[in-house]
Amino acid sequence: MKIVYLYFMKLSFKITFFLLFIFATNFSFGAISMIENKATIVVLEQDYTVLIKKIKAKIDFLNKQKEKFETAKKWSPAKEKNYLKQVKTLEENLKRLGYNEEKELTVQQKIKKLQKQLKYINNSRVNKNAKDGWTKKDDSIYEKKASKLIDSIIKLRMIKE
Repeated sequence: MKIVYLYFMKLSFKITFFLLFIFATNFSFGAISMIENKATIVVLEQDYTVLIKKIKAKIDFLNKQKEKFETAKKWSPAKEKNYLKQVKTLEENLKRLGYNEEKELTVQQKIKKLQKQLKYINNSRVNKNAKDGWTKKDDSIYEKKASKLIDSIIKLRMIKE
């Protein structure tokens, strides 16, 4: 009885392994599909925002490190050369990923952005949960921020016209 059981386990293992091998060889990972015996490659669009943020953080870190060493007077021409090389490669990588730092907003887009900020502060002031803990200090801070936003919106509208 034990011998038959072991033989059955060996057989089931071989069958499972064989099926797994067939599955692995035919599996396409979703990037290549076989349609009418033609291989079509699907280009997957990726969002590079995380990579862009990491590269920008690395550049900021290098800038801070440079300032730190310059104040400590431990900055040398060799370090400067290495720093420039690293920053240049990182900026090239940003360009390759499609990052454009000179992105300028139009007047209409700036107005929309300021209006959203104003709406957000208004909602936080009028919110029922925040109303209970709202103090005069919070109210004065709100009034300052709101007045700055409103003034900016008015100036931009005057520029637009």
